[in-house]
Amino acid sequence: MITIVKGFLIGIANIIPGVSGGTFALVLGIFDRLIRALKGLDASATRSCLNLVLRGFSAAARQDFRRAWKRMDGTFLMLLGLGAVVALFSCAFVFDYLLKVHPSETLAFFIGLILPSLSVPWKMMEKRGWLQLAWILPGMALTVGLSLMEFSGSARPGYPLVFIGGVLAVSAMVLPGVSGSFLLLVLGLYQPVLTNIKALTKALSGSLESSTLAFLGVLGLGVVVGLVAFSHVMSLLLSRFRSATLAFLIGLILGSFWVLWPIKDKDFESGRSVYGSKGEIKQDIAVATAPNRLPGGEPGDGGLCLWCALTLGVGLVGAMGINRLGRSE
Repeated sequence: MITIVKGFLIGIANIIPGVSGGTFALVLGIFDRLIRALKGLDASATRSCLNLVLRGFSAAARQDFRRAWKRMDGTFLMLLGLGAVVALFSCAFVFDYLLKVHPSETLAFFIGLILPSLSVPWKMMEKRGWLQLAWILPGMALTVGLSLMEFSGSARPGYPLVFIGGVLAVSAMVLPGVSGSFLLLVLGLYQPVLTNIKALTKALSGSLESSTLAFLGVLGLGVVVGLVAFSHVMSLLLSRFRSATLAFLIGLILGSFWVLWPIKDKDFESGRSVYGSKGEIKQDIAVATAPNRLPGGEPGDGGLCLWCALTLGVGLVGAMGINRLGRSE
């Protein structure tokens, strides 16, 4: 149950614009284990799964599958994935509502949740010299730089770009401080992905176009390749350059506070324009694109800051509970 709850929290993080599930994986103390488990999803594990079916669940095939399942920490991944899926289907509308109706207070709450996560990679660092800590700066620059980019999208992007988008988006979902949906935005794939997913959900009441299946199939292939490749790269970096890699992750988290700054321009819902085949996406990406401002320039900023401070405090208290949950495993 604890693993399912942790997956639920990571799933919530992945549906929040500008927030990374990898950040919550760090807070919960399962980042290393998650990377090791994903690394086990290799060609050997695939062969073991296929042999189990092709050989009719024979004793030898079952034994080979059990070894592969243990190597990829299959039970852990299955329960974590179950919690994430439940979060995606049950909480997406809640945070969509909060970000539209109470955006500043919700962003402050997220900051409160994420602030304590900085201590997790810091404690995991084996060395804290200037050579390692210098990697914080490029991590911050990456997150802030992405948030300052202008975006444009195409209704029918090419399949190579769709594949690359799947690889990068799923990698970012595991990488602390970087939002996978945000990278889809950078690549101009945000609206096409939403359009094709909506087409798939409507397929029960009508026909499904082959282009939708092809788009989602290529995207799914990129997701699988991205998970396997990223886990191997991250595992290598953590084993050979552990302190520098963790410092870079700290920089990514620090940079995410720029995206989550709760005091935005008055017209929060507009953000920057992202063009597609049917107009502009506005509210869905406002967290990532709405310009920041200092408080005091608009009427009611005093009360807004008070509410933001309150929700930030609630987030901090919640983060303490999450940290306790991370130590309970």
